[in-house]
Amino acid sequence: MHGLNDRCSKLTFVKSCESTETIDCGNLKRAREPVTRSKSGVQAKIADVFRRRSRHAESQNELRAFQVLLATGHPRAWQEQPFVLDYHHEGAKHRYTPDILIDWGAHQVVVEIKEDCDAELPENQAHFTLLRALLAEHGYPFRVWKKSEICAEPRLTNVGLMLRYRCVDVSVAEQERIRTSFSSTPELPLSVFSQLPGTAVQNVLRLVLDGTLHIDWWEPLSLQSKVSIIPIGRQVWPSPLLSSQSCLREDACHCMR
Repeated sequence: MHGLNDRCSKLTFVKSCESTETIDCGNLKRAREPVTRSKSGVQAKIADVFRRRSRHAESQNELRAFQVLLATGHPRAWQEQPFVLDYHHEGAKHRYTPDILIDWGAHQVVVEIKEDCDAELPENQAHFTLLRALLAEHGYPFRVWKKSEICAEPRLTNVGLMLRYRCVDVSVAEQERIRTSFSSTPELPLSVFSQLPGTAVQNVLRLVLDGTLHIDWWEPLSLQSKVSIIPIGRQVWPSPLLSSQSCLREDACHCMR
């Protein structure tokens, strides 16, 4: 166990191994056991082959959020139920465990996953404002990730299609053939790779999942889809291009309220 204290709150992490005082998201374990939040809730696992472990979701919203993060976010590391925040408010002791801590290397973000109707309740809005202030004292931005954002189409359908290829093993020779295809242009239609000898479309899609190549997540995926060596299309959180800027804007908006 590892605790960090300040004037009014304490963060407690559970680390998977002994390490220094620095908190490494990749070395964390769940701070509490998985729970089912309602009779209609689910407990499901998703394979995170990029980090060779499984992720335990406590609801359909969490499961889909984990899928979107795996396919589009390209974080350095992330952990579900990463820590416990103990704090006092209005004379009572409270305990809060967030849904995800995401580490993009240059910054980390604490994320709470909510149904839209729950996120918009005045009492929850007040709770989020308090959590945002408490977590900021520890150096962590906080954001609410709503179901409507997680399930937005066609990204969610594209994510489901793309994750089918997360176990594909792309050889070094295949990676080089794909790389040289972009020697004279930054962007090619996916259909080009179906016609190249020794190159498989699924290998191209696997390189999209690890962030080497890019697609427009907001256009339905087909053989006519563009594949690029640079990010293309509308960049929506948790795109790594927007992760830091969006948290800064969200914090600024709440400070102005």
